[in-house]
Amino acid sequence: MESWYLLYCKRGQLSRAQKHLKWQAVNCFTPIITLEKIVRGKRIAVSEPLFPNYLFVLFDHTTTLSATRGVSHFVRFGALPATIPYRVIEELQIHVGETCVDPQTPQPGDTVLIVNGVFEGLCAIYTEPDGETRSMLLLNLLHKQVSQSLDNRQFQKV
Repeated sequence: MESWYLLYCKRGQLSRAQKHLKWQAVNCFTPIITLEKIVRGKRIAVSEPLFPNYLFVLFDHTTTLSATRGVSHFVRFGALPATIPYRVIEELQIHVGETCVDPQTPQPGDTVLIVNGVFEGLCAIYTEPDGETRSMLLLNLLHKQVSQSLDNRQFQKV
């Protein structure tokens, strides 16, 4: 009888392990999400595994996977590999491809701290992105709110 199991793959070799398992006719699944975050000052969307280095596989006990390239070991609880309920896999498959926002990426209304530049040390309110590399912030200067566009590398979410 086939069951879902969880494999731990060697660092950076998830796609290699998946490719080699598919050659062995093993059904593989790794949930991929699109994550919106700021990288090197640019706001971008990046696709990455929800569980880095982990791969769900569906097979029966007659299949051997220990020598597959990229695979490190089965996730175990005790002596036996842990089985994953079908409903968990179905729920993960429903949400594949959804876009999430990195918790460190500021959203409108978030408080940010300006870490360099003319306004260094001031707190501001993030209002909206201003292109790929800049954002609009609301600063409180001399008891007056001023909207200012700053480079994304000049502030961080508090």
